[in-house]
Amino acid sequence: MKIKMIVYSYTHNTLRLIEEWAKQLNQHDIEIASIHAYDEDPNTKAISLSVKPSIEAVDHVVFATCVRGFALAPIMETYLKQIQNLKGQACTLVLTQYFPFEAWGGRQAMHQFKHLVEAKGGVVKDTFILNRSRKSNSQKARILNHVPQV
Repeated sequence: MKIKMIVYSYTHNTLRLIEEWAKQLNQHDIEIASIHAYDEDPNTKAISLSVKPSIEAVDHVVFATCVRGFALAPIMETYLKQIQNLKGQACTLVLTQYFPFEAWGGRQAMHQFKHLVEAKGGVVKDTFILNRSRKSNSQKARILNHVPQV
């Protein structure tokens, strides 16, 4: 299966998680692509993307980013609003956040994330929220052991 993992990771925590997951999925054809803006400052209001990965000829797309102020990272939001129609594309959504509980921003951001992907015609197969400040590795293990479905 061809899987494209599209990541926005300001601090590289989300990117490290995705790279680790990609190693676990070594029997699949994996491509990791990062989204970048000309101004990577997370507080910027005027976002102009310098790198916009394309989504073509893949079986599954993983979108991964962080929670920013109880919402989806603005750079990922901008990317999702600018991409072409996903036309039934199978997708997995991954969010990382510092806070220990999903209710502290993760759920709200995931709702926004899912809405944007579905508005573009994507079919959300799975969602994951990783709380980085939690001592338990059960959330991370769940992600690393997951095999995306078409």
